[in-house]
Amino acid sequence: MEIFINEVSLEGQYLNEAEFRDAVKTFTAIFVLINEKIQDKKLYKEESDRINIYEAIRDSNFPTSLNQLKDKSLKTAFMNIVFNKSNPQKWRIEKLHSPEDLFDCLISDDNYKDVSDTSLAEVTERKLKSPDSKYLLINFPNSSFRMEHPDIRHNCLITIIKNNDEINLICLDAIDSKLALECWLEEKLNLSQLEYSFDSTKLPTDKQTILRDTTRFKKTANKCQGRSIYIELTTGRYWYVDNLHKSNPHLEVFDKTGKNHLGEADLDGNINYSKSDSDKIIDV
Repeated sequence: MEIFINEVSLEGQYLNEAEFRDAVKTFTAIFVLINEKIQDKKLYKEESDRINIYEAIRDSNFPTSLNQLKDKSLKTAFMNIVFNKSNPQKWRIEKLHSPEDLFDCLISDDNYKDVSDTSLAEVTERKLKSPDSKYLLINFPNSSFRMEHPDIRHNCLITIIKNNDEINLICLDAIDSKLALECWLEEKLNLSQLEYSFDSTKLPTDKQTILRDTTRFKKTANKCQGRSIYIELTTGRYWYVDNLHKSNPHLEVFDKTGKNHLGEADLDGNINYSKSDSDKIIDV
């Protein structure tokens, strides 16, 4: 299979160093998992001087944005992924598409973006020539390439048309988070066991629940019933897997004080507020 970094997804979408830092963490985690899980793969990137023209932090090109990262170890890990010769190779060495061809990417309904002579054009051409091969695009988080994938949870679907000819219309799988990659690996390569079987005699692991979404939840040092408690980043609510009900696996949800039980959630994170219990509290 072939995996391409989508440099076009660098759109100046990060307002400051903190937002870009979080995106770099997410991007780095994706490649750590790729290297752990996928053995038979080829990684591709754009030429470094061409990547450098794109903006990461708004009004700052890629190198300037990287220089703003305060976490030097994170910057080094990221640089090793993007620029290290032992990692993604330069696809232009093996370029298949012609720079004279026009490639347009569907961003939203009837809204197209010119992606000619980019990684998106190259992977489209390869898909046209080898439709049975597997291809995956890695987006930088929070880009405009966020069309929801109809078949794979948390994934994006990138639709590209060559030379305005619908015969040359290609749909490509894309991810921008570790969770999305896990779902793709499970769907396409059967490499991840994310789904919990309700016939199981064991309780679900945290990774078999919504808690695996590291863009939404962060593990705390606290535990309840021997299970890790997670904080929901946007609300401050606390979640953990109930360790006492194998016949009805669910998560317990508390407010940001831990003193008010809000209800029970299914493994996908849907809260049933009618299950709130005023007698339940947690120490956070």
